[in-house]
Amino acid sequence: MNQPRITIISMGPGHPDLLTERARRALKEIDLAIGAPRLTQGLGIPTHEPVPLVSGTIEFIRNHPGQHVGVLVSGDAGFYSLSRAVVNAFGRESITVIPGISIVQAAFAAIAEPWQDARFFSAHGRQGLDVAAIMASQRFLLLCDTAHTPGALLERFPELRADFALWVMANLSLENEIIVPVTAEAPLPEESLSCLVGIRKTDNTD
Repeated sequence: MNQPRITIISMGPGHPDLLTERARRALKEIDLAIGAPRLTQGLGIPTHEPVPLVSGTIEFIRNHPGQHVGVLVSGDAGFYSLSRAVVNAFGRESITVIPGISIVQAAFAAIAEPWQDARFFSAHGRQGLDVAAIMASQRFLLLCDTAHTPGALLERFPELRADFALWVMANLSLENEIIVPVTAEAPLPEESLSCLVGIRKTDNTD
């Protein structure tokens, strides 16, 4: 049986202007695309939305031997994406990864802050969160989900408000982009795919 040819394509934060030229070329070379509808729409080739996400992706690829399958991921493939699961299942030798602009770059650019000393965390689909590690950071980005929204996390861990200047961000680069500084008065957006960015208040943020 022929091995599938796999290209993992980083689609950036969402706006077409932030999709790399290399990713555009890769999209023209694949036979099939797998990913969320917002990533695969308008490609003009057969597409598939995997359910469940990880096992559905791997099963779809295995069911299409000999074809060039594009696995489309938001942001950059190297940052909390399907990339690791696909590489583990099929081996790095049969996979090409196209890098892209990650949510990290987009988020810190949105507030004109560097991120070389930032730490990154994800509450997305995870039961535990290393709050001590977050509190030890100078700056951080935390991926949230429907069960761990920014509001719920800040209510559970009020010490984050005390020590960090915070922003809630979602849909970065898109028309419905959200960039909201966290204050005591303003309600927080509860977008399902949001992130929380923190800069320690002693880091020139007072």
